[in-house]
Amino acid sequence: MTEYFDEVDQNDRVLRKITREDAHKDNIRHRAVHIFVQNTKGLLLLQKRSSAKDMDPLKWTTSCSGHVDAGESYIQAAIRECREELGIKISECDLKEIFRCSPCAETGMEFVRVYIVEKQFEEFSPDKSEISEIEFYTSSKLMEKCKNEEERLSGSFVHIFKFLASRLNIYSSDN
Repeated sequence: MTEYFDEVDQNDRVLRKITREDAHKDNIRHRAVHIFVQNTKGLLLLQKRSSAKDMDPLKWTTSCSGHVDAGESYIQAAIRECREELGIKISECDLKEIFRCSPCAETGMEFVRVYIVEKQFEEFSPDKSEISEIEFYTSSKLMEKCKNEEERLSGSFVHIFKFLASRLNIYSSDN
């Protein structure tokens, strides 16, 4: 099945509908979301992407992430990705936008909106075609992972997490 995204201009305004293949092959600006799930102990959930993924297989990344489909909003995409990848149901009021990223090489020419969901979930049902494993981390363990195991992390995750940790100081202490 062909996936369609919105091509966007430098101001994130929709220009036209394009295929996923064209977006990545031709480095065309498009949209994506990344969601951090943080439990009541302050731990952040990461996922290890499945070996079947065409981009960054078996690399650790945010709790869930994905492209914004053509005609879809960032919020709709974040809610959909949480349901599809982790099997969790969230609503718009659960999502707190914490960062926006402009297109660059590290994000695959994507405008990215990063959200956090601060909520305790009883269980997750990861989609095995998307995720090989999930694990909760303290902020210090994540910083250590970024410094010492960068090759095991997706490029977009490293870019996003380093920005958040250094500039916004969001995850400065372990809870």
